Amino acid sequence: MQFLNRTVASAHRMLPLLCVALALSAAATTTTQAASKTSGAEEPNNAHAASATATPDHFTADDPVKVRDMLASQMPSTGTHSLTDRIRKLAREPYDRIVRGHEAKADTGQRTFLFMIPAPHGILYRANTDMLSVNVPLASDDHPDTIQLYQNIEGQSGRGLVIAPDAKAKGFIQKIDSIELATEGSAKTTARGRLKLSQATFEQADDNFAIVLVCTLEPPYLTDAREHSDPTDEEPTDITRRTSTLHASVQAVWLVNQKDGTVLAKGLRLAK
Repeated sequence: MQFLNRTVASAHRMLPLLCVALALSAAATTTTQAASKTSGAEEPNNAHAASATATPDHFTADDPVKVRDMLASQMPSTGTHSLTDRIRKLAREPYDRIVRGHEAKADTGQRTFLFMIPAPHGILYRANTDMLSVNVPLASDDHPDTIQLYQNIEGQSGRGLVIAPDAKAKGFIQKIDSIELATEGSAKTTARGRLKLSQATFEQADDNFAIVLVCTLEPPYLTDAREHSDPTDEEPTDITRRTSTLHASVQAVWLVNQKDGTVLAKGLRLAK
């Protein structure tokens, strides 16, 4: 957001205070307009010329593992309404403040989750026009209809190293823990958009771009699946998988500098 110039020379003591008041009013208007673009209609070709470097926002991402574990601990013994209340009372600022730029009403405020996904591919910058194009796939090859938030693999694969009957005995055992994000309707798992970005800001990111999904969780909130696969000729590894799925409504998609947590653009979208 951009603030009015406060360096107005005046001999009157009240005039500087008036300038400050006008600056705060203009800043609030700018924030509301920016948030409206995020949750409302897009500009043509989704090209956003608003400055991303003047007064950048910063954020702190949520840990999907902690969110998953919190939900898993509550699900067995907590009813739907009680769980909803617990989610809304968590520490993150409410949905209206982050997405729409204004205070949420006490009776409708929802807990907003910010999930960050590194974007090593799908970013194209044209220095001659200062335009940055985003086309970042967020799904895994194994589950193309959901967004992969997290994956951790413990243990070594035996592929090319051992035959199936000997895999487990020789220690080729893996535990795969994945957390995915599912949304209602057709699967949209690619972050896309175009924005104006200065070359200095692009170079400062140093290829440390990431996508942030601004979400509110929805029933059933969490589903958990566990499966075990014995070694086969194709994959001679004893594999235990846990796939957790968070169910959410994605309210906004941001492009950020992962290195310092700077928000570069809030006008991206999810597409197939």
